[in-house]
Amino acid sequence: MRLPLKDYQVDAVEKILTRLGYAREDWHGRDERTAFALSSTPGSGKTVIAATVIEALLHGSREFDVESDPTAVVLWVSKDPALNEQTKSRFIQCADRIPPGDLVLLDKKFAGDSLKPGKVYFINPDKLRTGAGFVKHSDTRHHTFWDILDNTIADEDRTLYLVLDEAHEGMKEPSGSEQTIVQKIINGNGVNRPVPIVLGISATVQRFDEAMEKASVFTKRSNVLIDPKAVQASGLLKNSLTLDIPDEVGDFSTAMVRDATIDFVEVCSRWDAYTEQEGIDPVLPLLVVQIPNKTAGEKDSEKGLAEENDQIRIVLETVRKNWPDMPADCVAHVLDRAKIDVAGYEIPKVAPQDIEGDHRIRVLIAKDAVSTGWDCPRAEVLVSLRPARDDTYVTQLLGRMVRTPLAQSTSEDRLNSASCYLPYFDRQTAKTVAEEIMGIIPPRAGGSNLAVANVLFAPVTLVRNPKVDPKIAELIAELPSYAKPASVPKPIKRILKAAVELAKDEIVPDADKSAHAAMFDVLDGITAANKAAVDEQTGEIMTADIRRITAEHGADEASDSTDVRDADATTVDDALRHLRRMLTTSVVNKYLQRNMQEAIRKAYEAGEPDLDITAVRAQVAALAFIDSDVQRPVEDAADSLTRLWLTTKASEINLLRDSRKRVYETIEDMAREPERVSIDIKDDERVGSQDPDGKPLPIVHKHVLSTPDGDYPLDLKMTKNKWEQAVIAQELAGDSIQGWYRNPSSASKHSLRIAHKSGDAWKSVQPDFVFVHRVDGELRPSIVDPHGAHLGDSAPKLKALAQYADEHGDAFDRIIAIGVVTGGDLIGLNLKSPKVRAAVYGAPADSESVKALYADLGTKYTTMPDHLQHS
Repeated sequence: MRLPLKDYQVDAVEKILTRLGYAREDWHGRDERTAFALSSTPGSGKTVIAATVIEALLHGSREFDVESDPTAVVLWVSKDPALNEQTKSRFIQCADRIPPGDLVLLDKKFAGDSLKPGKVYFINPDKLRTGAGFVKHSDTRHHTFWDILDNTIADEDRTLYLVLDEAHEGMKEPSGSEQTIVQKIINGNGVNRPVPIVLGISATVQRFDEAMEKASVFTKRSNVLIDPKAVQASGLLKNSLTLDIPDEVGDFSTAMVRDATIDFVEVCSRWDAYTEQEGIDPVLPLLVVQIPNKTAGEKDSEKGLAEENDQIRIVLETVRKNWPDMPADCVAHVLDRAKIDVAGYEIPKVAPQDIEGDHRIRVLIAKDAVSTGWDCPRAEVLVSLRPARDDTYVTQLLGRMVRTPLAQSTSEDRLNSASCYLPYFDRQTAKTVAEEIMGIIPPRAGGSNLAVANVLFAPVTLVRNPKVDPKIAELIAELPSYAKPASVPKPIKRILKAAVELAKDEIVPDADKSAHAAMFDVLDGITAANKAAVDEQTGEIMTADIRRITAEHGADEASDSTDVRDADATTVDDALRHLRRMLTTSVVNKYLQRNMQEAIRKAYEAGEPDLDITAVRAQVAALAFIDSDVQRPVEDAADSLTRLWLTTKASEINLLRDSRKRVYETIEDMAREPERVSIDIKDDERVGSQDPDGKPLPIVHKHVLSTPDGDYPLDLKMTKNKWEQAVIAQELAGDSIQGWYRNPSSASKHSLRIAHKSGDAWKSVQPDFVFVHRVDGELRPSIVDPHGAHLGDSAPKLKALAQYADEHGDAFDRIIAIGVVTGGDLIGLNLKSPKVRAAVYGAPADSESVKALYADLGTKYTTMPDHLQHS
């Protein structure tokens, strides 16, 4: 695998491989068919996850501890041949152990009678329509696709894994007995067998789930679900989407193309400045214009083509008028047409999968190709000139716009946002999707699954508040914050990665040498402390017990004997493999190299040229088999040195470019224990100023980020949260307030984080608010966290906040958790009180017990304002 995976991607791969392993056993052992899905937001890297899974299936994986399946045949089904081409290219890019020749695009030229193990085949349903060459017997075609598929399924030495990309496609409710082609592939076409194993992939899996639940021949297993918050935190996706929808009925298409072009020109200029500042390759944004579909009768008629050309002409004239430097050859299209000549432009047709890499293309004319499966991270601005009322369609369309061009966020918030101009979109549908995306309303079945922190209407840019003392932001940034450890921490890999990066940035010279030396010192100590055990295991490795079984003609039974022979290099290599799994290949190989060089030096000085190198190697391998723990002390040393580097070199790391700082954030996230991290309050932030209905959002003041006038618009979530509004009103009411910070709810570098254990898993709490008041002449921060006691996670979050208060309470004036409302009063727990903390620690972890805590020890925080109580 060429591409490093994010933590959530690793977790998904492990879960999918486990389910596929059980599915293979069920198929060959009990003739039981299995179906399940990978469900994740657009932009989460579902194809990369699938490629990793398939590579492990076909070739095994040390990282995921799976052996190859020699029976595996993979059939990848996708709606569009262009998507199959794109997926094949993606496999070649990231799954380097799958030879390109084993990635086969199926069509009528395929001459075999079955699909071969070890290969990935791609097919799209259009090639299987009635009358298509691939499904008809002829003089040159003795086996149709259906025959080929059936032969593959019937072969007991083959296991067919069907992967259905964009799994919501082709899974509609059949009319009568008629199935879609996709359903015929999965369920059988009435003559041929159903496939044994189905893995669906989609952001919206409702249709797939319903279809597979109804398919009686399949056992529907639980889906592999990826938390959208994990995807958002990874930096792969934009932080926000801006939706511009007219407030009234009318034709605003030309005006919106104009506004979109002006926005596009600005974002191009910003990317130019940013990439030059970062010293990285330019990002060349794309303006996408989606025009309406024509009906079947219109699209091929002369009148229909003329109307479409006229619409394209108006679009391009508007773009050109508002983009004076527009290159002449920058327009392309993905319509079902050949080259288009209009408005003085020769517009070539391009394949969707080629757009991202063809940097000449800056304006794209499209229809449905941009709403399903299309992958182009440099698409920054979209104008859709077609109506949209179906929320699945809206979700898929918006999903095309959320990917970040650099696969990471930037320090300039405008470049972490995409703009969508939607003159004909149904506002209510867009509102519903937007509120689902932000978690304001619960998602309907099959609703949106986009991992975007915010959807913005009428955006404004916030900067550091000129009316708040800069010391307030500095004080908040220095508060204790702890990142949660990695789900599967690997301290040795972490230090090796840190060493490479610190050396690359010339922050720690010879970092790799220092890292290995620290771990070698531990291994030397373990070897010396366990000399007898190491010597014994070395002897075991250096001899191999060979059992010989002899069967003589006429004898009643075979005889056997055991010979002891000297081990060879292969035997020692087998033993070393165990140590490499514990300590990584890099550490073991370099430790071997150092020990062999030292042994050669000593032998030379002693005049003993006949050195047994195999014995030296066996002594190292013996460390894997002694009773003493080897792995943990080495990991401790690695962990200690990594923390030292990240702590003492933090100021130098903060001076690096964005792209380099992001590398160290990844290294921080690989910790095995909570580690203190800094809070990076943004210098600018793009937020909405209107709600989805076009009404202005409420304005408050003294937030550390604001408009140049000091205004802070409450976001949509806060306008729906009465408790949060009551807290803000209470804290801002007096004269002592100096400034405040709405702590981001996601665990990121911009938030105050509290890592805590929930069962066996590490979680992260981000308390909602930090307020800074002047208390007895000093600036004192306070945490106020309104979080309902009735919520399922209230107990672990409350205990985490109590533990934080135990360790860092002296740094705060107040730490208050608000959990219930009684008669209009918000009731809070003072977590700076030892008595309250002791009660929190001793309370059972259920919501009723938490409510009892508030009833027994809570005090009135504030009375809800009348307009909030009765709204």
